[in-house]
Amino acid sequence: MVPGIEQRHLMARDGTRIGYQVRGPADAPCVVLANGLGGTFLAFKYLYDALGEYRTICWDYRGLYTSAAPAEATANTVAHQVGDLVEILDAERVDRAVIAGWSMGVQVAFETVRRHPDRVAGLFLVNGTYGRAFRTVMGSRLVGRTIPMLLRLVRAQAALAGFATKRIAGSDALIAAMKRVGLVSQTIDLEIFRAVAAGFQQIDWVIYSDLLSRLDEHDAEEVLATVAVPTTIVTGDRDLMTPPATAERMHRAIAGSRMVVIEGGTHYTPVEYPAILVDELGRLLDRVPGWERG
Repeated sequence: MVPGIEQRHLMARDGTRIGYQVRGPADAPCVVLANGLGGTFLAFKYLYDALGEYRTICWDYRGLYTSAAPAEATANTVAHQVGDLVEILDAERVDRAVIAGWSMGVQVAFETVRRHPDRVAGLFLVNGTYGRAFRTVMGSRLVGRTIPMLLRLVRAQAALAGFATKRIAGSDALIAAMKRVGLVSQTIDLEIFRAVAAGFQQIDWVIYSDLLSRLDEHDAEEVLATVAVPTTIVTGDRDLMTPPATAERMHRAIAGSRMVVIEGGTHYTPVEYPAILVDELGRLLDRVPGWERG
Protein backbone atom coordinates (compact mmCIF):
# COMPACT_ATOMS: atom_id res chain seq x y z
CA MET A 1 0.00 0.00 0.00
CA VAL A 2 2.99 2.31 0.65
CA PRO A 3 5.88 1.35 -1.67
CA GLY A 4 9.49 1.81 -0.64
CA ILE A 5 8.99 1.41 3.11
CA GLU A 6 11.91 -0.14 4.98
CA GLN A 7 11.19 -1.62 8.41
CA ARG A 8 13.97 -1.11 10.95
CA HIS A 9 14.52 -1.59 14.69
CA LEU A 10 16.70 -0.21 17.44
CA MET A 11 17.21 -0.91 21.12
CA ALA A 12 16.34 2.13 23.19
CA ARG A 13 18.58 3.05 26.09
CA ASP A 14 16.33 1.27 28.57
CA GLY A 15 16.44 -1.93 26.48
CA THR A 16 13.04 -1.56 24.79
CA ARG A 17 12.99 -2.73 21.17
CA ILE A 18 11.50 0.00 18.98
CA GLY A 19 10.27 -0.60 15.44
CA TYR A 20 10.26 2.18 12.88
CA GLN A 21 9.75 2.75 9.16
CA VAL A 22 12.00 4.69 6.80
CA ARG A 23 11.55 5.79 3.21
CA GLY A 24 13.27 8.19 0.81
CA PRO A 25 16.77 9.52 0.10
CA ALA A 26 19.06 9.59 3.14
CA ASP A 27 20.35 13.06 2.26
CA ALA A 28 16.91 14.63 1.74
CA PRO A 29 15.10 16.90 4.23
CA CYS A 30 13.28 14.77 6.79
CA VAL A 31 9.59 14.66 7.66
CA VAL A 32 8.64 12.67 10.77
CA LEU A 33 5.16 11.13 10.86
CA ALA A 34 3.94 10.82 14.45
CA ASN A 35 0.93 8.53 14.60
CA GLY A 36 -2.28 8.53 16.51
CA LEU A 37 -2.63 6.03 19.31
CA GLY A 38 -3.27 2.69 17.69
CA GLY A 39 -2.48 3.87 14.17
CA THR A 40 0.30 2.59 11.94
CA PHE A 41 2.24 4.22 9.13
CA LEU A 42 -0.59 3.12 6.80
CA ALA A 43 -2.75 5.97 8.14
CA PHE A 44 -0.34 8.38 6.40
CA LYS A 45 -0.64 6.68 3.00
CA TYR A 46 -1.65 9.85 1.17
CA LEU A 47 1.03 11.96 2.83
CA TYR A 48 3.62 9.39 1.77
CA ASP A 49 2.36 9.77 -1.80
CA ALA A 50 3.21 13.47 -1.63
CA LEU A 51 6.56 13.07 0.18
CA GLY A 52 8.51 11.11 -2.41
CA GLU A 53 11.38 13.61 -2.49
CA TYR A 54 11.72 13.69 1.31
CA ARG A 55 13.20 11.35 3.89
CA THR A 56 10.22 10.10 5.91
CA ILE A 57 10.38 8.41 9.30
CA CYS A 58 7.49 6.89 11.24
CA TRP A 59 7.60 4.62 14.28
CA ASP A 60 5.43 2.42 16.49
CA TYR A 61 4.87 3.58 20.05
CA ARG A 62 6.04 1.34 22.88
CA GLY A 63 3.95 -1.79 23.19
CA LEU A 64 2.26 -1.40 19.79
CA TYR A 65 2.82 -3.38 16.59
CA THR A 66 6.57 -3.73 15.83
CA SER A 67 7.67 -2.12 19.12
CA ALA A 68 7.98 -4.13 22.32
CA ALA A 69 6.50 -3.08 25.62
CA PRO A 70 8.99 -1.60 28.09
CA ALA A 71 10.12 -3.77 30.98
CA GLU A 72 8.83 -1.13 33.38
CA ALA A 73 5.15 -0.30 32.80
CA THR A 74 5.76 3.28 33.91
CA ALA A 75 8.24 3.79 31.03
CA ASN A 76 5.46 4.46 28.53
CA THR A 77 4.78 8.17 28.85
CA VAL A 78 4.69 10.75 26.07
CA ALA A 79 8.20 11.74 27.16
CA HIS A 80 9.39 8.17 26.61
CA GLN A 81 7.92 8.19 23.08
CA VAL A 82 9.85 11.40 22.39
CA GLY A 83 13.02 9.79 23.72
CA ASP A 84 12.54 6.93 21.27
CA LEU A 85 12.02 9.37 18.39
CA VAL A 86 15.24 11.23 19.19
CA GLU A 87 17.17 7.96 19.32
CA ILE A 88 15.74 7.05 15.91
CA LEU A 89 16.76 10.44 14.51
CA ASP A 90 20.26 9.96 15.89
CA ALA A 91 20.49 6.46 14.40
CA GLU A 92 19.36 7.81 11.02
CA ARG A 93 21.71 10.83 11.28
CA VAL A 94 18.88 13.35 11.10
CA ASP A 95 19.60 16.62 12.87
CA ARG A 96 16.25 18.36 12.30
CA ALA A 97 12.85 17.37 10.97
CA VAL A 98 9.41 18.71 10.26
CA ILE A 99 7.01 16.76 12.48
CA ALA A 100 3.59 15.85 11.11
CA GLY A 101 1.54 14.60 14.04
CA TRP A 102 -1.96 13.14 14.05
CA SER A 103 -4.02 12.79 17.26
CA MET A 104 -1.60 11.52 19.95
CA GLY A 105 1.19 12.52 17.58
CA VAL A 106 0.33 16.17 18.22
CA GLN A 107 1.16 15.75 21.91
CA VAL A 108 4.34 13.92 20.96
CA ALA A 109 5.25 16.83 18.68
CA PHE A 110 4.75 19.43 21.42
CA GLU A 111 6.77 17.36 23.89
CA THR A 112 9.57 17.17 21.31
CA VAL A 113 9.52 20.97 21.08
CA ARG A 114 9.78 21.17 24.87
CA ARG A 115 12.68 18.74 25.20
CA HIS A 116 14.51 19.13 21.89
CA PRO A 117 13.51 22.41 20.22
CA ASP A 118 16.64 22.39 18.08
CA ARG A 119 15.48 19.17 16.38
CA VAL A 120 12.15 20.61 15.17
CA ALA A 121 12.03 22.61 11.91
CA GLY A 122 8.25 22.82 11.53
CA LEU A 123 4.96 21.44 12.86
CA PHE A 124 1.98 20.00 11.00
CA LEU A 125 -0.63 19.26 13.67
CA VAL A 126 -3.72 17.25 12.70
CA ASN A 127 -6.72 16.47 14.96
CA GLY A 128 -4.84 16.74 18.21
CA THR A 129 -4.41 18.62 21.44
CA TYR A 130 -1.59 19.95 23.61
CA GLY A 131 -2.41 17.78 26.63
CA ARG A 132 -4.93 16.55 29.18
CA ALA A 133 -6.60 14.71 26.32
CA PHE A 134 -9.70 13.49 28.15
CA ARG A 135 -10.78 17.05 28.89
CA THR A 136 -11.25 17.73 25.18
CA VAL A 137 -13.22 14.59 24.29
CA MET A 138 -16.63 15.66 22.98
CA GLY A 139 -15.97 19.00 24.68
CA SER A 140 -17.33 17.57 27.93
CA ARG A 141 -15.75 17.48 31.37
CA LEU A 142 -18.24 14.80 32.37
CA VAL A 143 -17.04 12.52 29.58
CA GLY A 144 -13.48 13.31 30.60
CA ARG A 145 -14.17 12.12 34.14
CA THR A 146 -15.91 8.99 32.88
CA ILE A 147 -13.09 7.78 30.61
CA PRO A 148 -10.64 6.84 33.41
CA MET A 149 -13.32 4.59 34.91
CA LEU A 150 -13.86 2.94 31.54
CA LEU A 151 -10.12 2.39 31.15
CA ARG A 152 -9.97 0.62 34.50
CA LEU A 153 -12.76 -1.64 33.28
CA VAL A 154 -10.90 -2.35 30.04
CA ARG A 155 -7.74 -3.27 31.95
CA ALA A 156 -9.72 -5.63 34.19
CA GLN A 157 -11.37 -7.24 31.14
CA ALA A 158 -8.46 -7.03 28.68
CA ALA A 159 -8.95 -10.57 27.36
CA LEU A 160 -12.61 -9.90 26.61
CA ALA A 161 -11.78 -6.60 24.93
CA GLY A 162 -9.21 -8.38 22.77
CA PHE A 163 -11.71 -11.07 21.77
CA ALA A 164 -14.32 -8.48 20.81
CA THR A 165 -11.80 -6.44 18.83
CA LYS A 166 -10.76 -9.41 16.74
CA ARG A 167 -14.39 -9.94 15.77
CA ILE A 168 -15.40 -6.38 14.87
CA ALA A 169 -12.25 -4.37 13.99
CA GLY A 170 -12.68 -3.00 10.48
CA SER A 171 -16.03 -4.71 9.97
CA ASP A 172 -18.81 -3.20 7.88
CA ALA A 173 -21.06 -3.15 10.94
CA LEU A 174 -18.53 -1.16 12.98
CA ILE A 175 -17.87 1.32 10.19
CA ALA A 176 -21.60 1.83 9.64
CA ALA A 177 -22.09 2.45 13.38
CA MET A 178 -19.18 4.94 13.46
CA LYS A 179 -20.69 6.82 10.54
CA ARG A 180 -24.07 6.99 12.26
CA VAL A 181 -22.69 8.54 15.42
CA GLY A 182 -20.32 10.88 13.59
CA LEU A 183 -17.00 9.25 14.50
CA VAL A 184 -16.06 8.98 10.81
CA SER A 185 -17.42 10.73 7.73
CA GLN A 186 -19.01 9.32 4.59
CA THR A 187 -15.86 10.22 2.63
CA ILE A 188 -13.52 7.93 4.59
CA ASP A 189 -11.19 5.73 2.53
CA LEU A 190 -12.51 2.32 3.55
CA GLU A 191 -9.48 0.37 2.32
CA ILE A 192 -7.02 2.33 4.42
CA PHE A 193 -9.35 2.56 7.41
CA ARG A 194 -9.82 -1.21 7.40
CA ALA A 195 -6.06 -1.74 7.14
CA VAL A 196 -5.45 0.52 10.12
CA ALA A 197 -8.35 -0.96 12.10
CA ALA A 198 -7.05 -4.48 11.43
CA GLY A 199 -4.01 -3.63 13.51
CA PHE A 200 -6.26 -3.42 16.57
CA GLN A 201 -6.73 -7.18 16.35
CA GLN A 202 -3.27 -7.58 17.88
CA ILE A 203 -3.55 -4.83 20.49
CA ASP A 204 -2.72 -5.66 24.10
CA TRP A 205 -5.53 -3.81 25.84
CA VAL A 206 -3.67 -3.53 29.12
CA ILE A 207 -0.92 -1.61 27.34
CA TYR A 208 -3.34 0.36 25.19
CA SER A 209 -5.45 1.53 28.14
CA ASP A 210 -2.26 2.51 29.95
CA LEU A 211 -1.11 4.56 26.95
CA LEU A 212 -4.45 6.37 26.96
CA SER A 213 -4.03 7.14 30.66
CA ARG A 214 -0.54 8.52 29.99
CA LEU A 215 -2.02 10.88 27.40
CA ASP A 216 -4.29 12.41 30.00
CA GLU A 217 -1.32 12.88 32.34
CA HIS A 218 0.55 14.83 29.69
CA ASP A 219 0.22 18.61 29.55
CA ALA A 220 2.26 20.83 27.25
CA GLU A 221 0.08 23.94 27.34
CA GLU A 222 3.02 26.11 28.40
CA VAL A 223 4.95 24.94 25.33
CA LEU A 224 2.53 26.58 22.89
CA ALA A 225 3.82 30.12 23.39
CA THR A 226 7.40 28.94 22.86
CA VAL A 227 6.82 27.44 19.41
CA ALA A 228 8.97 29.45 17.00
CA VAL A 229 8.79 27.37 13.81
CA PRO A 230 6.27 27.38 10.94
CA THR A 231 3.13 25.65 12.20
CA THR A 232 -0.12 24.51 10.60
CA ILE A 233 -3.05 23.23 12.65
CA VAL A 234 -5.70 21.12 10.91
CA THR A 235 -9.00 20.03 12.45
CA GLY A 236 -12.42 18.79 11.35
CA ASP A 237 -15.56 20.67 12.25
CA ARG A 238 -17.13 17.33 13.31
CA ASP A 239 -14.16 16.05 15.32
CA LEU A 240 -15.65 14.75 18.58
CA MET A 241 -12.31 13.66 20.04
CA THR A 242 -10.43 16.95 19.69
CA PRO A 243 -13.05 19.58 18.79
CA PRO A 244 -12.26 22.72 16.77
CA ALA A 245 -12.23 24.78 19.97
CA THR A 246 -9.09 22.89 21.00
CA ALA A 247 -7.41 23.73 17.70
CA GLU A 248 -8.47 27.36 18.11
CA ARG A 249 -6.78 27.54 21.53
CA MET A 250 -3.55 26.22 20.03
CA HIS A 251 -3.81 28.62 17.09
CA ARG A 252 -4.23 31.63 19.37
CA ALA A 253 -1.24 30.62 21.49
CA ILE A 254 1.22 29.80 18.68
CA ALA A 255 2.40 32.99 17.01
CA GLY A 256 2.15 32.97 13.22
CA SER A 257 0.37 29.61 13.06
CA ARG A 258 -2.11 28.72 10.31
CA MET A 259 -5.40 27.03 11.21
CA VAL A 260 -7.50 25.01 8.77
CA VAL A 261 -10.98 23.69 9.62
CA ILE A 262 -12.18 20.96 7.25
CA GLU A 263 -15.93 21.05 6.73
CA GLY A 264 -17.34 17.58 7.40
CA GLY A 265 -14.07 16.28 8.83
CA THR A 266 -14.01 14.05 11.91
CA HIS A 267 -11.03 12.78 13.89
CA TYR A 268 -9.95 10.78 10.83
CA THR A 269 -9.30 13.60 8.35
CA PRO A 270 -6.05 11.97 7.07
CA VAL A 271 -8.17 9.26 5.42
CA GLU A 272 -11.29 11.37 4.82
CA TYR A 273 -9.96 14.50 3.12
CA PRO A 274 -6.41 13.57 2.08
CA ALA A 275 -6.23 16.10 -0.76
CA ILE A 276 -6.66 18.97 1.71
CA LEU A 277 -4.01 17.56 4.05
CA VAL A 278 -1.56 17.00 1.20
CA ASP A 279 -2.06 20.57 -0.01
CA GLU A 280 -1.66 22.05 3.48
CA LEU A 281 1.45 20.00 4.24
CA GLY A 282 2.98 21.22 0.99
CA ARG A 283 2.17 24.81 1.91
CA LEU A 284 3.84 24.30 5.30
CA LEU A 285 6.97 22.73 3.81
CA ASP A 286 7.35 25.72 1.51
CA ARG A 287 7.51 27.92 4.63
CA VAL A 288 10.37 25.92 6.17
CA PRO A 289 13.83 26.95 4.90
CA GLY A 290 15.48 23.91 3.34
CA TRP A 291 12.25 21.91 3.11
CA GLU A 292 10.68 23.77 0.16
CA ARG A 293 9.18 21.55 -2.52
CA GLY A 294 11.30 21.10 -5.64
